[in-house]
Amino acid sequence: MTGAVALLAASISVPALAANYNANIFFADSHSLARGPYNEFAKKVAEATDGSVTLKVFTGGSLLPPNASMQGVADGVAQVSYHAGTYTPAELPVNNLIGNIPFYKSDAAVIALASTEFGLTNAAALAEWKKNGIVFGGGYSTAAYNLICSSKVETLADVKGKRMRMAGGAWTRFAEHVGAVPVSVPSSEMYIGLDTGSLDCAVTPGDSLVTFSLADVTKSLNTLSVGNYYAGFLWGYNPAFWAGLTADERSALFDQMAYYVVKGSMDNVSDADGAIADAVQAGKLTTVEPDDALKSALADFAAADEAAVIAEAKGRGVDNAEQILADYKALVDKWAGLLEGVDRSDIEAMSELARTEIYGKLDPSTYGVN
Repeated sequence: MTGAVALLAASISVPALAANYNANIFFADSHSLARGPYNEFAKKVAEATDGSVTLKVFTGGSLLPPNASMQGVADGVAQVSYHAGTYTPAELPVNNLIGNIPFYKSDAAVIALASTEFGLTNAAALAEWKKNGIVFGGGYSTAAYNLICSSKVETLADVKGKRMRMAGGAWTRFAEHVGAVPVSVPSSEMYIGLDTGSLDCAVTPGDSLVTFSLADVTKSLNTLSVGNYYAGFLWGYNPAFWAGLTADERSALFDQMAYYVVKGSMDNVSDADGAIADAVQAGKLTTVEPDDALKSALADFAAADEAAVIAEAKGRGVDNAEQILADYKALVDKWAGLLEGVDRSDIEAMSELARTEIYGKLDPSTYGVN
């Protein structure tokens, strides 16, 4: 009887339970890069794969802190994560090379798609991801950075001596170029720095007025466009997780990433514009235009800084830095052309370009698995 029961039990097919996988981003749920590219993305991926790829999203640094997000994916703590590349300059010299020319173009849609194509196709970038235990899924771009300050900062003379939170790299050098004092702190510490007076300004997109509550501790926003942030990746996957997916599951991810690489970046732009307008209307903030001296200082710096960017990359072991940078800039120019005349509110049109020009050219049976 026992043997018969065992035989019967063995013959019954029990459906496998879908695994839950961890997805990590250190921004809060309300942030544009968490809202669409993680929370909505997880729902869409689950639907597209009939639940075989179910992502449990951890936001606000609840699973991994910002500086450990890439290593956490490589170690399998998360199966997919966002990572800000300036936290790991030694590990990502190629990525920080391209991320260090934020003043080349300031169109977030162009930068998001150019950085995505570069990360998915450039040989040096692909080798770097592999070395760090990452399968690159896509890039992103923030809205343009502005000077958001606790007092009126309008002119080049006003900037001098101001303690400014910078995102590192080119921004730090720009601060030094104009006589400001660069301060390197995580975005999560901008509020307390401005509130206590250890910072005079935060150089950050306008959405920080809401997402980091900076509208409560600032009075002035200088509209000077101080580059976009796009270093790192919007999605980096654990290689074992990625290899365990079917080609159809990877195709589903490609399709959703093509949409959310655009939507996340465009949402950041609209969030920034809306946050600035709301703060001004509420009487919390005054916007000021930069004087000609400040605009000229930025233009002069951007023209001269490329040599420093290349030298820095070579110092980190990137021998062909000039060619890599030229390849990236060519992609930026390509996407500026492809998106010329395209309405930036038309997410579907830009996403379709991402599918046909980038993700549709990848082989889901081989990308990231060999």
